[in-house]
Amino acid sequence: MVSVAMLIVLVVISLLLAFAIGANDETFASVVGVKRLSVRTAVLMGAVIAIIGGFFLSDQVGKTLRDDISPQLFIDEVNQYPILISIYVAMAISLILASVFGLPISSTEALVGAIIGLSFALGYKVDWGWTGMGKVLITWLISPIIGFTISFLIMKLVRVILGKTVKSFRQHESANNVFGVLLLVMVVWTGLARAGNDINNAIAPIVPLFEGQGGYWYERLPLLIGGVGLGLGLIIIGWRVLKTLGNDVVELTPESAFVTEGSAAVVIFLAVIIGIPVSGTMVLVSSFMGAGVGMNKPLNYKTVRMIVLFVILTPLISGLIAVGCYYAIRGLF
Repeated sequence: MVSVAMLIVLVVISLLLAFAIGANDETFASVVGVKRLSVRTAVLMGAVIAIIGGFFLSDQVGKTLRDDISPQLFIDEVNQYPILISIYVAMAISLILASVFGLPISSTEALVGAIIGLSFALGYKVDWGWTGMGKVLITWLISPIIGFTISFLIMKLVRVILGKTVKSFRQHESANNVFGVLLLVMVVWTGLARAGNDINNAIAPIVPLFEGQGGYWYERLPLLIGGVGLGLGLIIIGWRVLKTLGNDVVELTPESAFVTEGSAAVVIFLAVIIGIPVSGTMVLVSSFMGAGVGMNKPLNYKTVRMIVLFVILTPLISGLIAVGCYYAIRGLF
């Protein structure tokens, strides 16, 4: 039974981690890129959506992260506290550092990297089969490809339709307005799905501490905590990432931004419903690229390479930080 003091500490750390995830949330980058919303409006809207999506969407992603990758890690009662704190610290440092530089990285990858790093250090078995880490790795590999492909094909289709129907400047403006409205719908959908995926990354380890201790609302309290933290991080720091992805990867138009968000929404939402933790960052960036290629716009490969590099390094960096933090604090417990 966890003490009240330790429960408070873990909840505060979870809140801070959710803040770090929110600070690196790039969901609203497309609407910023096409000037449909200001950065300030986008982060405020994103904060509200994060709270709603995080609270009401399924927590299956959290169960996968907590129970399927390294089951023994989270039932280690002797080292429970230093393990949880080390995971949180590793994720928070990785995310905040990337956010300061305006680079989007995956909170899912940071969490998985910390889990695997600590599992290796403590001698716990990682399930590399389909029931565990295998399905996560396959999803990480396939989801960006699917996001790119869907975005590319829909963008080509949209360009064909517009080429046949839009003949004047007035019709072009009308089409932009329609796509602008559709974009806002898609970005809300993506935001809800991202919240269901990303907030679980912040609260998955503490959810069992609330189970069986009260009613429905008490057990879902971690989801609310995660949503609030994510929203605050998006408001205070997240604008940097929105500006980077919204302006630096590819020049966006209302129709390409709509295609980007629609493709990302489909992939991420399905992953959340199934309960597989997906990298929303990789899906969204690949959707940006697919739309850019589909409309024959030049990509900023310098920014893309930097994002890909951080995506690859995130699990390694997070795992090393988690292990270092664990050995630094384990003597305190």
